[in-house]
Amino acid sequence: MAKGSSSKRREISPSSDQAGPSAKRAVQSHDWDKDDEELDLESRLFGAKRSKVTKKSIEEEKEEDELRDLDDDELFTFDAPFAQTFASDDSDLEDLEPQHSVIGKHRSGVVNDVEQGEEDDEEVDDEGDEEIVDDGGEDGAEGEDGEGGQGDSESVTIELPPDIIDLQSTPLKQLSKKERQRRCVWEDPADKAVKVDLDAEARLRKLATKKAGGGGVVDGVELQSRLRYQFEKLHPQPDWAKGRIQLGTPSLTSLLSTTASFIQPKSKKSGHNAPLPQGTIDIQRLRDVNFQNPTTGKLEAQGAGGGVVDVAWHPGKRVPVCVVAGGDRRVRFFNVDGHTNPSLMTIHMPSLPLQRATFHPTGSSILFTGPRPFYYTYDLASARCLRSSRNLFGSQPSPTSPNSLTRHAFSPDGTLLAVAGLRGNVSVLDWNNVGSGAVVAELKSGRGGSTVDMIWNATGTELMVLGGRGGCDVDVWNVRERRVVRKWTDERAWGGSIMRKASDSSKVAIGSSTGIVNLYQTSSLKADRPGLNATSIPHIKPEPIKSLEHLTTRIDSLAFHPAGETMVVASGEKKGALKMYHVPSATAFSNWPTQQTPLGRITSVGFSSGGEYLSVGNTKGQVLLFSIKHYANA
Repeated sequence: MAKGSSSKRREISPSSDQAGPSAKRAVQSHDWDKDDEELDLESRLFGAKRSKVTKKSIEEEKEEDELRDLDDDELFTFDAPFAQTFASDDSDLEDLEPQHSVIGKHRSGVVNDVEQGEEDDEEVDDEGDEEIVDDGGEDGAEGEDGEGGQGDSESVTIELPPDIIDLQSTPLKQLSKKERQRRCVWEDPADKAVKVDLDAEARLRKLATKKAGGGGVVDGVELQSRLRYQFEKLHPQPDWAKGRIQLGTPSLTSLLSTTASFIQPKSKKSGHNAPLPQGTIDIQRLRDVNFQNPTTGKLEAQGAGGGVVDVAWHPGKRVPVCVVAGGDRRVRFFNVDGHTNPSLMTIHMPSLPLQRATFHPTGSSILFTGPRPFYYTYDLASARCLRSSRNLFGSQPSPTSPNSLTRHAFSPDGTLLAVAGLRGNVSVLDWNNVGSGAVVAELKSGRGGSTVDMIWNATGTELMVLGGRGGCDVDVWNVRERRVVRKWTDERAWGGSIMRKASDSSKVAIGSSTGIVNLYQTSSLKADRPGLNATSIPHIKPEPIKSLEHLTTRIDSLAFHPAGETMVVASGEKKGALKMYHVPSATAFSNWPTQQTPLGRITSVGFSSGGEYLSVGNTKGQVLLFSIKHYANA
C-alpha cells in the first residue's frame, strides 16, 4: 500500500506542477465579488487599495494557458495573401522573391494545421517546420529557373483600390476636376435631412440666384455648397493656394533626369511682368476702408463739415496704412487688408478745417493742411502731432503770402516743400527731419492769376507750375537758379483744375473745369527741340497724346497707378462721375464703373503703393475699396 500510494503521489505530482499557475489562480478566484465598501475597509486596514476581484471561469483560464503555450507563428494570421511577384524593375526586389514564397508556404502550412485540429501541438509544430523548408526549396528552385508555368499561374497579385492614382501612368492634367479636388474627411448624414427655404428670409435671398439654381427649399448639402460659392466669390482663393497639387514625392531619379531648375521661375504672363490689357478690367469691391470707424457724412454733420475730404496711402509697398481726413476735422488711420481693415487710431484737430493729407516721401510723417496759414505734422516714429510756427511766412505776411496751404507738393527726396501763394507766387520751404520747414525761396512769375497746381520732375531740380489768368499756362522753374526755363500752354482745355504725373515721370495729365483731361508725353515738354531760341525763355506748344472727353464737369481728383498703366479721374459735382483709363492706349475701360456702382459724390481717389487697391472717398463719409485683380494676384 505504501508503494502504491507513493507511486500515485509521483503520478499526481507532475500534473499538479503543470497546473500550478492555473490552480493558484483558481484558489484566488471566488464565487462572490467585493463591493465598494469592503474595498474601502480593506484599504484602511491594510494601508493599500486593492482592486476589485472578478470571477473568472475555468474555461477562460484553460484558453489562456493554451494560447500561452503556442508559438508566435501559430498566433498570428494574415488577412490577405502575400504577392509573390511585383511589377518593378528594381534589381533589389528580385533577391526578395524566395523569401516571399517561403512566407506564403509558411502561411499555408499553418492554415492546414489549424484545419486538422489541435490533437498534438508538438507534432504539428515539427511537421509545419519540415513543410516550410521543403516547400521553400521547391519554390525557390522554380523561381530561379522560371520554366514552370505553375509559378506564374498560381502567383497572387494585389489589386489597388480605384482611388489610388499612379503618378507615372496618370498625369495630373488628365485627371478630372472632382478627382483633383480634396474630399471631405467626414460628412454628416443629417445634412440631407435639413430643409431651408431661401425665400423665407431676406438674408438668404442672395443665395437664390439663377446661376446657383434658383430659390425654394434646399437641403443642408445644397445650402453648404451655395454658402461656399458665395464666400469664394467675396474672398477669392489666393494664388499660393492655387498651385499644382503634388500627389507624391518625386524620386531622386526624376530630379536628376532633368537639367531644369528645382525652383519654378516666375511666369512672364502673370504679375507685373505682363502688361495690363485694354478694353475691360477685372475689379472687385471689398469692404470699405473706414468700415469700422466711418467718417460723418455731410448730411449727418451738424455745424461742422462732414464727408471725406482726402485719402492718403503710405508710400511703402509693405505698409498697407491708409489715412482718411474728414470734414469733421478728424484723421483716421486704418490697416488695410481687404477683409476687416482694422482701425488704428484717430486724431482730432479742432483748429484746422482739413482739406488735404500728404505723406512725406520717406513715409516718416504726414502733413495736414487746410484754409489756414499754418499746418500740422504727425510724426509716426514719435507719435507726436506738431503745429507750424505762427510767423512761418514772416512776422508781417506780404501780399503774396499764402493764406491756405492746400496746394503743395513735396520734392522726390522730401527735402523741399513747394506751397502755392497769392498772385501766382510759390514759396519753397526747407523741410527737415523734424517735420517743420522754413521759407528758403520765393518764385514770382509776375504773370498774375492764381496757382492751380504744381509737380516736381524726377530729379527734383525743376518745378512745373500750372496757373495764369486762364488756368492753362505752365511755367517750368529751375529751383536752384530760381528762374523760368520754359513755358507752355494747355491749348485744348480751358480753366485747368488739377495736374498730376506718373510715378515714372513719363506722362503728365491736366484736368480742366470743362471735364476734359489732356494726356501728355513728358519728352514732348522739354525745350531741347530744334528751332528754339536758347537765349530767351522758350515757349513750346506740345501736342497731347489724347484728349479724354468722357466727363463734362470739373475734374477734382486725378491719380496715376504706381505701375503707370492706369489713370483714374473723377468729378465731385455729379454723382458717380468717375472714369478709369488704360494709359498706354489712352482708352477708357468699358466695364467699370457701371450705373449700379455706388460711388456717390466723389471727393478723393487714390491707389495704394503696391497698386492692388483703389480707394474712392465721397461726401457720405465712405471710403470705397476696390481690388484690381491684375495687380492683386501678382
